[in-house]
Amino acid sequence: MQALAKNIRQFRLQQNLTQEELALPLGVTAQAVSRWERGECCPDISLLPGLAGLFACTVDQLLGVDELRSRARLNEVFMQEQQLARQGKYAQAAQVLEHALTLWPGELGLMSELAMVLALQGELTRAIALCEQVLAQSTSVKLCGTTRAALCFIYHMNGQPERARELAKTLPHARESREEVLRALQGDAQHVLQNIYLGE
Repeated sequence: MQALAKNIRQFRLQQNLTQEELALPLGVTAQAVSRWERGECCPDISLLPGLAGLFACTVDQLLGVDELRSRARLNEVFMQEQQLARQGKYAQAAQVLEHALTLWPGELGLMSELAMVLALQGELTRAIALCEQVLAQSTSVKLCGTTRAALCFIYHMNGQPERARELAKTLPHARESREEVLRALQGDAQHVLQNIYLGE
C-alpha cells in the first residue's frame, strides 16, 4: 500500500497535476486523492487502469510491482555472489557483482560487496575507491557500518595502517553491537546501562 501511495503522489507531481485535477476525471474528490497519497486507503481497483492511463504508466508500475521484482532479483544476486565467495570463488563472485552493477548502476550495496571481493583478490586500490564512494553516498547506517569496518582492513592490507586505525576509531564501541547487547541482556541491565552511559 505504501508503494501505491508514494507512486500516486510521484506520478501526479510529474504530470504537474493538483489533487483536484487528478480527482476530476476519476470521479472522486480531492480528499480521496489526498487519503490515497497518505496511505490511509487505496483507490478502488476499478480506478487503477484510469490512474495508470492518466500517468502514462502500467498498473504494475503504479502498484510498484516492477520495483518489488527488481528487489527480489537483486536479493538473488546477493545470494549467488555470497555462495560463490563462501566457496572461495572470488573472481566469479566479482563477475556476478560487476554484471549486476550494469543492471543496477549506483546500487551501493553491490558496490560494497564488490569492494570486499576485490580486496580478497588483492585489487586494493579499486576496493578502497568503491568503499569510499559508498561511504560518501549512503544514508544506510548498516551499510555504512559494514563498509567502514571492511575499509579499515582494506587500508591495512594496502599498507596504510595509520589510516586504518583512524577509521577504526570512528566505529561504534563493541558494547553497542547487536551481539554484545544480546549477550548483556542476560545479565544486569542496570550495570550495563551505567557502563554505556559513563563510557566505561
